[in-house]
Amino acid sequence: MSYTPTYTVLRMWPPGPGPYVHPMPDGEAGPGTVAEPTVTRAVLSSAREHAARFGGRAALVDPGRRIGFGAFAALVPAAAAGLHRHGVRAGDVAAVQLSGVGELTLAVHALCAAGAVPAPLPLDATVGELARMMTECGARFLVTGGEVAGAALAATERSYVRQAFAFGEYPGATSFARLVGAGAAGGTAARWGEQAAVWGDTAAVPGETGGGTAGTGVGSAGPAASPPDPHGDPALRLFEPPVALTHGDRFAALHRLAAVTRIHSGDVLVCGVRDCRPDVLIGLSDLCLAHGATLVGVPEPEVAPLLHAIGAHRATAAVVTPEKLRALTFDHAPVPVPDVRLLVTGTVDPEVARACHDRHGWSPVPVT
Repeated sequence: MSYTPTYTVLRMWPPGPGPYVHPMPDGEAGPGTVAEPTVTRAVLSSAREHAARFGGRAALVDPGRRIGFGAFAALVPAAAAGLHRHGVRAGDVAAVQLSGVGELTLAVHALCAAGAVPAPLPLDATVGELARMMTECGARFLVTGGEVAGAALAATERSYVRQAFAFGEYPGATSFARLVGAGAAGGTAARWGEQAAVWGDTAAVPGETGGGTAGTGVGSAGPAASPPDPHGDPALRLFEPPVALTHGDRFAALHRLAAVTRIHSGDVLVCGVRDCRPDVLIGLSDLCLAHGATLVGVPEPEVAPLLHAIGAHRATAAVVTPEKLRALTFDHAPVPVPDVRLLVTGTVDPEVARACHDRHGWSPVPVT
């Protein structure tokens, strides 16, 4: 996928007051804040609705972990409150390196809900490269976990990062379980570290009683009051290419993704986590949360695990690179799942597209 003119060239934050933050609605865990109107606010509102409507439907799936809509809606505000209690403040930049779609999405939205600016780091960067990027963006915090945690934590020793949070237990880092527990006294959020790998929607969904949130889904107007407009505030810091996206940019990108992917409620989208830029992967997770679809992350770079995930989860759509499209078309046996939309992240060779449709019955669609 390519950048459009709505992406803003990297700049220093303008002088004046920091990014606008809005108090959490009644019923949400902890005393933290949720920026509004933002993609995070819209996604949380949609997730609560989908939890009430669809029960145990999965929202974000990784090998060994499944997060439901209700659990997501409970964990984000609790984690935001925990971040505040650990010193994260509005406008702080936090480096993020995570290979799971569930963990990445939780981290990004918790940071945004706390008013911070997530800076996703490339998964395959070296310790030296990570340290350089952390320093360049002025990151004071790190969120990491899994197989990339070792390099990310080592890089903090050569940067300005002063505190690390991790999915899992790592020396010198505060675990996400402890972070969430600091933001909620009980219920779904406080039990993150005590549960097995499945997070369904049997848990309480904050905001369905009491105050709740105003608006529905992406682009909602928010509450009746007219708070300061944060659309121009920084929301995501990227490195390749180096740009800073505002909340308004993220909304615009989300609407563009919705138009080209045609993701709807009940869809299952499979995506290799190394096949997309971080902002695109985050946008796809936001899209699924907003529309009641499921995003399945595939950490391995090979084609075979992607095809396995398509078959195992009965996917309706999958993100592939042009190279993977050619490989799955000519080098792999057909998967017995009909009518999969292949969202290709580059130019589609017409010959390969025809062969893919003939062999698999799947329709490649360019999304650049």
